[in-house]
Amino acid sequence: MINSKFYTQNRFFSLRDICSILGVFVPEQCNLDKNITSIAKLNEAAETDITFFHNQKYLEDLKNTKAYACILLDKFKKYLPSNVVPVVVNQPYLALALLLKEFYSIKGYDIRETFISKNASVSKKAKIGNNCHISDFVFIEDDAMIKDGTFIGPNAAILRGTEIGENSHIESNVTIGFSKIGNNAYIKTGTRIGQQGFGFYMGKEGIVDILQIGVVVIGNNTQIGANCTIDRGSIGETRIGDNVRIDNMVHIAHNVEIDSNSVIAAQTGIAGSSKIGKYCVFGGQVGIAGHIEIGNSVTIAAQSGVMRDADPNSKIAGTPAQNITNWHRQSVLLKKLLKQRISAPKGLFARIKQCLFKI
Repeated sequence: MINSKFYTQNRFFSLRDICSILGVFVPEQCNLDKNITSIAKLNEAAETDITFFHNQKYLEDLKNTKAYACILLDKFKKYLPSNVVPVVVNQPYLALALLLKEFYSIKGYDIRETFISKNASVSKKAKIGNNCHISDFVFIEDDAMIKDGTFIGPNAAILRGTEIGENSHIESNVTIGFSKIGNNAYIKTGTRIGQQGFGFYMGKEGIVDILQIGVVVIGNNTQIGANCTIDRGSIGETRIGDNVRIDNMVHIAHNVEIDSNSVIAAQTGIAGSSKIGKYCVFGGQVGIAGHIEIGNSVTIAAQSGVMRDADPNSKIAGTPAQNITNWHRQSVLLKKLLKQRISAPKGLFARIKQCLFKI
């Protein structure tokens, strides 16, 4: 069951409704008019719930679930208890995403009319669109523009001249300046966008800071996680394209460009002026050196250190990052060398050569 303090169940759905939403059919002998009260995990679902299966790690839970129906691939329906209705789809995780949006909404985020808290500080020179929600202690400076249907959470600061697109959602304690944010953006708690980057001259005279005079431009339908930092361009723009997903605690330095539909996991750091292509996927704690180019559809394994350009469609891993197959071979080789307990340099290269031919 969901926690009603935080989430609202929009309405109950029949199994017929669910099948219509997902565009699938189920056996006619089941009760299509059965009301489904909730979406639940396999091991927690009751006889009025629908559940889902997308990871073989939970196969035992699938075999023992008490749900009324289960969303899954066709090849797994044979494991379901006989009283559980299989809802067969091609992409169970996508089906779950679609249903969650239909079933639930987050309390307080449903904007129906314009609301500006009396505790907010909104400049008379700022432009606030229709049906916007401006929460307590929000600070909006001169010439900022908040477009229609946007939610600004408590303690957020929108600095001078910043533009936030339509139907965007800015959570609490976010600071945005020197930026243009597209439509349907979702920026999570504690993120900072548009601050001065890490730029300075270092010489005999000491350290001289270099004023950053650029901006940040973020496209449509992009999500930025909690406690991220995105520096403005030193000269020009730091750019993040449409439909990008950035996890929590990611740092993006000045003049970085991330193209559309890329996904970046937590604690990744991207140094200045690097370019990331479309449909890239970065694991957690990836480090990208400055002034390099990552091609389209590149996958980078977690904790990799990328120090040179990556070709399109490549998969890389390790530090310094390399082709992921070669990296796995190196790992296997090191394990073999350790097992052989090489104690002296003499004969080392012969043994390495021997191990390489065995891989």
